[in-house]
Amino acid sequence: MRRIALFLLLFALFFVLFLFFRTVPFQRDEQPFPPPGVRVFDGDTAELPSGGGVARVRYLLVDTPELHHPSRPAEELGEEARLLNSRLLASGPLRLEYDSERTDRYGRTLAYVFAGGEGSELFLNEILVREGLAQPLIIPPNRRYAGRILKAFEEARAGQRGLWNRAEGRVFTSAQVWSEAPLLAGSFLTLFMTIEKAELKGRRILLREGRVTVVAYKSPETESLLSLREGDRIRAVGKLLLSYNGCELPVASEIQVSRSTE
Repeated sequence: MRRIALFLLLFALFFVLFLFFRTVPFQRDEQPFPPPGVRVFDGDTAELPSGGGVARVRYLLVDTPELHHPSRPAEELGEEARLLNSRLLASGPLRLEYDSERTDRYGRTLAYVFAGGEGSELFLNEILVREGLAQPLIIPPNRRYAGRILKAFEEARAGQRGLWNRAEGRVFTSAQVWSEAPLLAGSFLTLFMTIEKAELKGRRILLREGRVTVVAYKSPETESLLSLREGDRIRAVGKLLLSYNGCELPVASEIQVSRSTE
């Protein structure tokens, strides 16, 4: 009788372990290893095979949260962006496309990165934005896929993914942002402000209240912000940064700023 009971106990134990390992994903699925010759630095930078060698590639038209800034701690969603980048790079053969400029001022190769086989190719720059883990960073003359990147940004907002989800639950006035600036720096939030000064300074559109400034580079995606005037009440969504003059909330598209009646 004891042998039967022991057998049933061991059988039950093996059955539970079998179900556990079938339902719990392997660790490698959570942190995939990149293919040979690939080294992932963050969400928008990786060392990739190029022209028979390797090149440090900065993904065009996108900007993910910083992980290795020399003077700032790792930013919110930066690790999530790095992990997604690693997972995408491991999904198949890699292909690079270029735009008007081939390198940036740091000597990095500027490229659009694709992974996967023919018919199932993934556009990494676009996916990072669609998942809410990157913001558009469209710097002329590189604009080949600007339309796709901006559409992905709108899809992320509609789906409340990534940065949009984080910002939804963090609503602050300019005064509150300034008083909590050291804690909020590097985080995504929603800012309500009444514009005290609106100006175009060089290529930068500046909308300021107190020590907090919404900043945008003049482009087809942000030109509508030039219609805003002193006294206008606005709602802005983005990542808060500390600057020498106070706090800045950079925006890359008009969909991040709207007039408000609140």
